[in-house]
Amino acid sequence: MVNTTYLASTVLMGLLGVGVVLFVLRSRQWRHYVPRVAAEVAAGERPASGLSEFAGRTSTWTAGYVVLVLGFMFGAMAYAGGAITGPAVIGAVVALVAAFLVAGVYFAMRDNGRPSAQAAAGSAVATGLLAVVAITVVLVTTG
Repeated sequence: MVNTTYLASTVLMGLLGVGVVLFVLRSRQWRHYVPRVAAEVAAGERPASGLSEFAGRTSTWTAGYVVLVLGFMFGAMAYAGGAITGPAVIGAVVALVAAFLVAGVYFAMRDNGRPSAQAAAGSAVATGLLAVVAITVVLVTTG
């Protein structure tokens, strides 16, 4: 069974984290802030990158969806055939979601005018939050 102290500590730290986020969001008028690079892009001073053009195509998203569906289908077939175990499937899905989140944070920040250093820092924060979630799950599920 889970130790009550660990569970209470996790809930308390979660509430503290939510409180910090709410404090930061309310303490500054974020709506009035426009990064200088984003303003330059909006003014048309810099062309769109090749990656953003590639990601903007419908065919790219369609091909990605087909590859993802085929990957899940073959993974399910391998699991049903006994070639891989349940934890391996769960690990693969978790790794896919984590990679999607970290890469998504990076590219979203880059597309909104942030320099690559800030985008890498945002991805590092997302990776750290994933590690905290993983540690919390391990602490709660093992006793």
